[in-house]
Amino acid sequence: MTKAKSPPARRTVTKWLEVADQNVIARRMAVAKFKLADLGQRGGVGLRAVYMSGPPGVGKTHSIVEQEKVWRSNGLEPLRFRPQNVRDLIDYFAAAQGRRPLIMEEADIIFRSKPMFEILKQATDPLTPDTFHRIEKIEGEKVEVAINLNVPIVVSTNMDLTNDAGWDKDLLADRDALFNRSRPVIVPDDTIALWEWSVYLALTSHLTMDVTLRNPKGGKPIEQANPLAVQAQALDWFTANVNQLAVISPRTLKHVAQFMGRAHRGDMPQSILHEELAGLLGPDKSEPVPIPGKADWAMLLRSMPKHGDAAPRAKAA
Repeated sequence: MTKAKSPPARRTVTKWLEVADQNVIARRMAVAKFKLADLGQRGGVGLRAVYMSGPPGVGKTHSIVEQEKVWRSNGLEPLRFRPQNVRDLIDYFAAAQGRRPLIMEEADIIFRSKPMFEILKQATDPLTPDTFHRIEKIEGEKVEVAINLNVPIVVSTNMDLTNDAGWDKDLLADRDALFNRSRPVIVPDDTIALWEWSVYLALTSHLTMDVTLRNPKGGKPIEQANPLAVQAQALDWFTANVNQLAVISPRTLKHVAQFMGRAHRGDMPQSILHEELAGLLGPDKSEPVPIPGKADWAMLLRSMPKHGDAAPRAKAA
């Protein structure tokens, strides 16, 4: 991870609200949301492709899912897939029929295949024909079939898309040509920025509130809410272990709150809780960062304005 500076002291609602503008992760995720809204036949300026890369659990999938809801509201059902080869990729373009958005997550293979690169380049170049022709056998006859490549494309990956060291040198020119048409959204692997972004989401959403319990009678699990004390405990643990966490992300913080919430409700033995939390840790970082100072998490959780709350929630006890 990138060597981080000491984090700014944030103790008040006002200071934490500044994260949306000051935190590099927050800014990159805002760019991703904007670009996703620009995709497609009906959105924004009609951008043809959005590429996103960054650490796991940071919010890439969440951003894509939110945009998928918009497409569905406009009668466009996205196609999610992970192509295995160039024929597979072309098959999905054919299935999209010039309309349906194509979503490829963890699809690193497309950046390692010259033939797949060529298809993406043709699909995203406004100066080249949008139609790909191939021969197919239909009712025993070989027929030339035209496939429309002009559909919204989203590719997300955990690989660093701009680091030359991770690329086949023979594909670098293709990469640059592709990304010059749509600059990728790169979320940096920065320890403190990721910690701050994760905590910010916890304070401004219900990231640490929801807890799912086992149904003692079997059947559907029971949805409950973590009290503020448990959520604050999760934030304390997440902060204290920032130098040992294998992955620093909102998803990891959500897992911490889920484990602690189950233990609080008697749905997980303390011994299992310790095992689950230990499973989130990795080796100590060779260059540890200064541990962020504690804050009054309960007060902040209670006071920070929440966003994205479309449905009523259970009240925290």
